[in-house]
Amino acid sequence: MKTYTYNKTEIRIAENGKFYICPKGADIDIFPSERANFEIKLFGERQLNLSDDDFVFTGCKETKSGVVLSYTNKREGLEVTVCLDASEGVITQTNTVKNIGDEIVKLTSFSSAYIEGIASGEGKPWYDRDVCIHICYNKWQSEGQWESFSPRQLGLQPATSHNWERESYKINSVGSWSTGIYYPLVIVVDKEAGAVWFLETEGAHNWFIKLASYGGYNEPNLSLEASSCDETNGGWYYDLIPGEEYSTERVMMGAVDGGFEEAAECLNRFKRCDATVGYSKKRPYVIFNDYMDCIWSMQEPERIIPLAEAAAKVGCEIFCIDGGWYQNKGALGLGDWVPKEQYYSQTTLGDLAKKISKLGLIPGIWFEFDANTDTSYVRSLNDDMVIRRYDKAVGGERSFYNFKNPKVREHLISRVEEFYNMGYRFIKNDYNKSIGIGCTNNYDGESPAQGAIENANAFYDFIDELYRRFPELIMENCGSGALRSDNKTLKRFSLQSSSDQEFYFNNPSIVMGTMLQMPPEKAGIWSYPYPVMFEGRETFELTDEYVEKMADGYETSFNMVTSMTGAMYLSGRIDLCDEKNFKLVKDGVDFYKNIRDSISNSYPIFPLGLCRINKKCTTALGLLSDKKLLLAVWNINTGKEAEIKIDLSKYLYNDICISGIYPQLDGVKARADKKELIVNLPSENSAIMLEIEK
Repeated sequence: MKTYTYNKTEIRIAENGKFYICPKGADIDIFPSERANFEIKLFGERQLNLSDDDFVFTGCKETKSGVVLSYTNKREGLEVTVCLDASEGVITQTNTVKNIGDEIVKLTSFSSAYIEGIASGEGKPWYDRDVCIHICYNKWQSEGQWESFSPRQLGLQPATSHNWERESYKINSVGSWSTGIYYPLVIVVDKEAGAVWFLETEGAHNWFIKLASYGGYNEPNLSLEASSCDETNGGWYYDLIPGEEYSTERVMMGAVDGGFEEAAECLNRFKRCDATVGYSKKRPYVIFNDYMDCIWSMQEPERIIPLAEAAAKVGCEIFCIDGGWYQNKGALGLGDWVPKEQYYSQTTLGDLAKKISKLGLIPGIWFEFDANTDTSYVRSLNDDMVIRRYDKAVGGERSFYNFKNPKVREHLISRVEEFYNMGYRFIKNDYNKSIGIGCTNNYDGESPAQGAIENANAFYDFIDELYRRFPELIMENCGSGALRSDNKTLKRFSLQSSSDQEFYFNNPSIVMGTMLQMPPEKAGIWSYPYPVMFEGRETFELTDEYVEKMADGYETSFNMVTSMTGAMYLSGRIDLCDEKNFKLVKDGVDFYKNIRDSISNSYPIFPLGLCRINKKCTTALGLLSDKKLLLAVWNINTGKEAEIKIDLSKYLYNDICISGIYPQLDGVKARADKKELIVNLPSENSAIMLEIEK
């Protein structure tokens, strides 16, 4: 067996081409196996394995950053190449199959990765060890909800002496909301060995990640598998013609010493290096967006201008006009992206851009590039302007542009160009509906699942083209919050909406879970002091009762502390704030600007564990960098004063040295006893942000 070591991870390759991912120097049990690190199935056929009758290992070539392995199946006329690259503690795998025969091959499964030997070794099988499996549930307004399970709780346990015994547990997604049910990442921690394995897939289309136990008692094995190309998950298949190649989506995987936090560190470091866009100064902006708990798409200029003036006064750097500004050429709806006549006949969006710029803010605007309605002029040009299935527009009245159609790209580029010429340099791109199993009119084939992959890749090309044409453009990715936030999508955006959550006390739970999904500087975290709830948006009045409710400043400072743990995304009716709360907002922005440089070099820590939504608790989230620790601590819905003791000895070289505290409010206190932090928070929902020198 040949071993290649990359940082803290090893790739071990057996003589038949089977490889294993494990922590450096780890003792793992390896049983003879013909199961390749990819799955290929042909129509009506069994899975093809590593053997003289199926795939034969033909060589391993070392590259600058990894290895490339080759396999040939002469009987079926197939050649597979597996490319493994190492970066920042993460191994990426991409598989490519080529038809080297003379006939079309109908693929019904081609997986992205398969790793086994997890949580084994030291003479003790995985099912007798303390193994914890972490899975992230992701739904609208409740993103980032991590749950932990034992293998037994997922139905994974041996019961026979037969080597063919197999049980599995699968998380999956069907549709273009790639993170609308689960985030596509599974983390397995072997607590006894102090080791962690993780596997994440990407792409805004169908996918699954499968955990499996097999081998019975004689050859017990625990494995992880990922795929975006499988007939059983959305009906994928592909006709591979002679001479043609097909590549799977890339997966990210790794195995290092440690646990949940160490996996988060690896993934954060990798995703920073992997990103194709970023901030010009490598730090997040302070952004004001007028939607959430604010004017809720009621976009009259007379509402926008006071908000922009207030945003400038507190120190924001970007002001984004959210949805509601648009209509089609002849009627209401999406797709043509022309300004709504009833709002912008006298004060145009160009006028607003100038006013926003004069305030020292970068103007921003909301789009939903994919979406159009049946009233749009562009949709009427031809049937292939939108993606179709069963000869019908996918989505019906609210359908999706076909990004493989050059006319679609030309139209959308022209709309962006018009706003760019007005002075808009920030775009929030939303995505509020899934395409389901896919489409069939955008490629030469009949599998809707493959059509979904084709359209997603064409969308990525379109986004890349926008940056080439408009080099000063900054873009946010949104999908009704974070429902299309897989890494292949997010790597192309500077900012990701973390949620559409409307209740400020729920945001810490979402933010903490989000830290495993994306680097914190990309996580746009709402802060909405002086909120206006959706149900009362049209009749809202600033009453004495409302002002009294906000008077102590705890809600405002709670909001500000939460948004300091990522990219500050300010909203709410700050134009109506009383003097005390306005100062808390401004002080919060100033404090954030002093600490944000370290956010882009940090990784998350959870000294009190994770907090789940609706839980009444005290909790904390830290962002640890080489020089400092930023620590947010919250008292959430407990209804009582809290003294919170946090042991930070795992994270700090020296005794705790607090160099900054926000907010300065009665009852909000922090002190240190060597490496233990003691925080006092009042009974109301309250929070504190601490800057601690490392």
